[in-house]
Formats: sequence, structure tokens, C-alpha cells
Amino acid sequence: MKKYSQLPLFYAGVSAAALLLASTAGFAAGNYKGEMYKGEPAPCPVEKMLKDGFYVGAQVGYDSYRAVNSYSVTDATGALAANGSDAIAATGWAGGLFAGYGQYFQEAYYLAAEILVNTSGASQSNNNTVKLSGVGGTVNSKFSVNTSWGVRVLPGVKLNNSTLLYIPLGYMSASLKGTATATSTSGLTATASKSQYQGGFVYGVGLETVVYENFSIRGEYTRTNYNSFSSGGAKWSPYDNQAMLGLVYHFA
Repeated sequence: MKKYSQLPLFYAGVSAAALLLASTAGFAAGNYKGEMYKGEPAPCPVEKMLKDGFYVGAQVGYDSYRAVNSYSVTDATGALAANGSDAIAATGWAGGLFAGYGQYFQEAYYLAAEILVNTSGASQSNNNTVKLSGVGGTVNSKFSVNTSWGVRVLPGVKLNNSTLLYIPLGYMSASLKGTATATSTSGLTATASKSQYQGGFVYGVGLETVVYENFSIRGEYTRTNYNSFSSGGAKWSPYDNQAMLGLVYHFA
């Protein structure tokens, strides 16, 4: 009888062992699948990384042109003449599109080549009171900008896996227009005007950082020293300081 009285205890022990094995297997399976447990810290997010390869983007910013207008204009009769110079500060909003290809070297260094096209609303005119061949009058100097295009290389260095410091270097060509009009108090006028695409060397500094998967943003400052151009007795010597903020999509 004593032998049979121990059967319930035996079955209870077997049941407890089975439950222990089941719970241990469940714990191991949960741990294998990477499940989190109450009280443990969440895993660190995956670090965003800059990508190389082809990219496209759009940008918006502000142009600040300065053009020195040196003029010596005379009307058809030779009775009206004006000589002098004027510094014109032409400012306005700008925006455009760009595309390029970039590649990292030795993990830390970067080089890209890109093309871009912009449009600008920079424009300004000045009126100056002058003496014209012995009589009073004014000279109106005007400078304005339309579209521009350029090609650049962007050597750079990674500050970390998500941020790049780069230096844009290249060539820009912009549609520039300069006008100098002298008007005397007697109504005589003399005008010198020129509108053309003018090229120049561009250089600056930029910073790009990843914001979401294949998207990054960049901000840059550039200066372009354009070649002088002239018409009749007027000559314009312009340069541009430009600040841009861009959104970039990387295809890689």
C-alpha cells in the first residue's frame, strides 16, 4: 500500500518538471528572437549614414550681388556727357535644381561632381544727381540677374558617419544685365546697356547631414567673381555672395 500511495507525488513531480522545461524553452525562444523584457533598455537605433552614388536635389536661398558701374556716356549730339561710378547692391531670393555623383575614399574623404541651374530675383537701381556738360541731371544705374548654371566639384571630409563638410569649387555662368541712363534737366538722355551671360569662378563652404534614409539636407555659402562686361561707355564688374539650403535625394 505504501508503494501505491507515492504515485500522486510521482505524477506531481513529472508535471512540475514538464512545466519547468516548457517555460525554459519559451524563455530561450523569446531570447533567440530578440524579444525585449520588462525593465530592459530599448536597443540603440541604427546610425544614419551618408551615401555615395548618384543624387539629385532642390535648393532655395538668397543672392547678394554687388556690381561696380563705371560710366562715361554721351548722347548722339555730344552735348550731354556723364562720367563717374556707382556701386550697386542687387539682392533677391534664388532657387534651383542640381544633380551629381559622389564617392567616398578611404572611408573619410569625399569627392563629387555636379551640375546645377538657378534662377534669381536679384535687382537694384540707383539714381545719382550729377553735373552733365554744365547742366544738372541724374544718372540711373541698374543691375539685374535672371538665370544661372554651373559645374562644380565638391571635395570634402566626413565629420562623422552622418555629416559631411565640403568645399564647392567650379564655374558659374549667369544672365546679367546692366544699364546706365543719363538724363539732363533739359530732357536730353544718353543710355548704355548690356545683357548677356557672364562667367566666373565659384568657391565656398558647405555642410551636409542625413535626416531620413536616402534624404539629406545641406547648407552652403558661395562666392562667385564674374568677369566684367561693358557696353558703350559703361562697364560693370559684378560678384555674388549666395547662401543656399538644399534637400538631397541619394539613389544608392
